[in-house]
Amino acid sequence: MTNFAWFSTTGEFLKELENPEFISSLKRKFRASFKEDPSIELVNSWASEIVFLKKALEGVDGSIVLEYRIPGSGERADVVVISEGKERNAVVIEMKGWRKGIERSPFLYETDQNPSNQVNPIYQMLNYVGKIRFTSSSGDSFKVDGKVVLYNMDRNDQKEILVFKSEEKRLESYLKSLVTRSGSNGNGIKFVQSIYRQNKPLFDVIKDHYHELSEGAMETLAETGFGLYLDQLSVYNKLVEVIEHDEAGQFIIQGGPGSGKTMIAVELLLRSLSMKKQSVLCYRNNRMIESLRKLFASIESGLDGVIKFFSTGRPNNPGVAESGWRSKLDVAIFDEAQRMTLENIKLAGEAARTTIFFYDEKQILSTEEQGTSENFSRIYPNATLMKLSGLYRNGLEYGKFVENLLRSQLDNSSLTDYELYAFDDITRMIQELRIRKKSGKTALVASFTESKGDLNDKQSIENIRIGYPLSSNLDLYRDKDITIKWLMDPKKDYAPFWVDGLSNNMDKCASVYGSQGFEADYVGLIWGRDLVMRKGRFELGDNCEDSLGGRHSLKRIFMKGKLGDKEAYEKARNLLINRYRILMTRGIRGTFIFCEDTETASFLQQTVQSARNIQPIS
Repeated sequence: MTNFAWFSTTGEFLKELENPEFISSLKRKFRASFKEDPSIELVNSWASEIVFLKKALEGVDGSIVLEYRIPGSGERADVVVISEGKERNAVVIEMKGWRKGIERSPFLYETDQNPSNQVNPIYQMLNYVGKIRFTSSSGDSFKVDGKVVLYNMDRNDQKEILVFKSEEKRLESYLKSLVTRSGSNGNGIKFVQSIYRQNKPLFDVIKDHYHELSEGAMETLAETGFGLYLDQLSVYNKLVEVIEHDEAGQFIIQGGPGSGKTMIAVELLLRSLSMKKQSVLCYRNNRMIESLRKLFASIESGLDGVIKFFSTGRPNNPGVAESGWRSKLDVAIFDEAQRMTLENIKLAGEAARTTIFFYDEKQILSTEEQGTSENFSRIYPNATLMKLSGLYRNGLEYGKFVENLLRSQLDNSSLTDYELYAFDDITRMIQELRIRKKSGKTALVASFTESKGDLNDKQSIENIRIGYPLSSNLDLYRDKDITIKWLMDPKKDYAPFWVDGLSNNMDKCASVYGSQGFEADYVGLIWGRDLVMRKGRFELGDNCEDSLGGRHSLKRIFMKGKLGDKEAYEKARNLLINRYRILMTRGIRGTFIFCEDTETASFLQQTVQSARNIQPIS
């Protein structure tokens, strides 16, 4: 069940307000729900808000939730009022105690409490409404609307969405038109039990909302479920100001899987292009580049030209962060910057007046990738540092679960907003994925084991990842009528797979190199024999074919570790953990796992069953 600090009928709530211990009980409920104490500022705001709500709810008969946590996020709506009538209506109320306030932009409000850095409450409310409509299971059955209440301010704006001081009856009239009761329909309970459910992968968002992104129309996007979370909005606003004012320097943004790095990078690119800035978005990942180029070309002719390599390794055709790059840009944005070498990092700062790095050092895949916090700070000691703290693609609960799982630090976490299953039969897993593709995109990803791939010979056994026979002689699939091959050609295979939806065919799978930066609604993960559970800790297993990078390859480090080199062992182990962190966070709505190592499979099935409190699908 989604945590909530207070839930009751509006009638019971009004009675509770007569209790002098109400604030104390609300503090206890908040602590039980969110595992932390409410701040003194929050407690003080409750005391003021309930005075306004007591008058505004006098004639309203429905249900009410205080401090409602939006499913899958850390954000909380101040108040939600829910109809118990046949029409399922829910009204989000964002309440502010400011005494003075002026709207400075769709994102910012200048107030007496903080003259320069308050989020526009209209955007905030629309963001909550959009998230509930489009990333919550209640979005299918509830009509969601909202109001902003500035209960200490006199009316200074004609926007209907705003309610001001002494306008309790105006809010009451609005709520009575939507919130009714006809019997006990349990609407409130259904609403608070909603789970996280995101509807669109990143590429679909870009394609469908290109013009809004270009113009920075975040208010419109918020209403359709694609507004930025508060930590994302802070980073975005700062960088837009930097670009608008041609501010020189380096800006370094750290964020984990699903924190929105790529989304913000694309939004900044489109926004800066609309300002007529010479701008590029750069990757090392040729699969990501080809997919984004195809997507952008489908939107507008020539737009694909702004997607660049930051490293090519070819002196006659250098990347933006390599020696030989001659153009001086206004803005250069580097996504997946953890994959940069030290030289790339240094040269990137010379390529543009404004240089922006997005990185996650926990997604480093080889020893030649040096985009760490330490290296960025050492090379650019005067850079502006920012952080994206949320894990929004899959939901906060699942992000924490993955981190704890891979570090063998499992707690009693309970997954309620995410579909996670571990299977003991790969055929059954694929059957379940085929069912899920009716409601979204599916994809198969696999650990780089059992076969290494052969781009020169399409018929090579090295291209078969699931099937029989395998080049590794693993006979797990001997009796299975199934053959699944690696995606191989970056220019021909990956864009159709991830962008066009050929991943739904279930006849190809991507390695970590073909998965980083991509996403699907549901992902099936083939967990290999490279990282295995032994005695309560993930260890190096029996097989690894990840030989990309030559002397820096994981396979080489893996073999050294298996031969007794302790430093190489831990290095290989950490690189494998990074790979599985990526593979386990590609699914927006669900991840299905089939494991090829018996002992690890048993551990994963038990762990998943415990986290979800369900019987495994077998």
